[in-house]
Amino acid sequence: MVPTYILYAFIASIASVIGGLLPIYSRLKHIRTNYLVGFAAGVLISTAVFEMLPQALMVSSIDIVNPLALGFFSLYLLEKSVMIHACKETECDVHTSGWVGMIGLGLESVLDGIAIAVGYITEPALGLIIAFAVAVHELPVGFSTTVILKRSEFNRKSTLIMLFVTSFLTVAGALIAGLFPQEYFGDILAFTTGTFIYIGASDLLPHAHERVDWLVVVSVILGAAIVPFIEAVLGI
Repeated sequence: MVPTYILYAFIASIASVIGGLLPIYSRLKHIRTNYLVGFAAGVLISTAVFEMLPQALMVSSIDIVNPLALGFFSLYLLEKSVMIHACKETECDVHTSGWVGMIGLGLESVLDGIAIAVGYITEPALGLIIAFAVAVHELPVGFSTTVILKRSEFNRKSTLIMLFVTSFLTVAGALIAGLFPQEYFGDILAFTTGTFIYIGASDLLPHAHERVDWLVVVSVILGAAIVPFIEAVLGI
């Protein structure tokens, strides 16, 4: 039987694929993504602060500050060198070559899968919340991936291959997580908490607020509020 956290990672991967297919097969390729990006930022930051961080403190046998900071700054370096940003079709900058950008996205997908699996093994409800946060975040990321690859003059076949490979590396990350001894789960949760905080606060929020729009603020707050709401519904 397939572990539940693998199914969660698979669903998150599907969200990325759906986001990536929109600029190719729908008329939504000119959609303003500010609200979705703002919502995703709220969900990621709320998940990191209210769910992942407390759980990391509970299960870690050492100070979690170092792995949290390592996660934050590791993703900072990765993002500034090879990762693709969430963006709109008219504003996506091709700041890396396609293959280099895919390496960055692939690494991020692996980290997302590890976070889902470790969260689920530690506390099943936490795994569900992390998977929800990853899925919401992956929609605009998949969208941006396709847009940038198209502007990098990749053909449709190559774009689809790269989209599917990077998306389903989330499942690979979930599979890899099962190989880690559970005594390291607290450190892994702290590390991935740092990556979630970086993505939400340093990448998504600035993009969402490129224009002054109070509806974006509302989207961020709704995203942040839905996490404790899910927690209350699940009774954790």
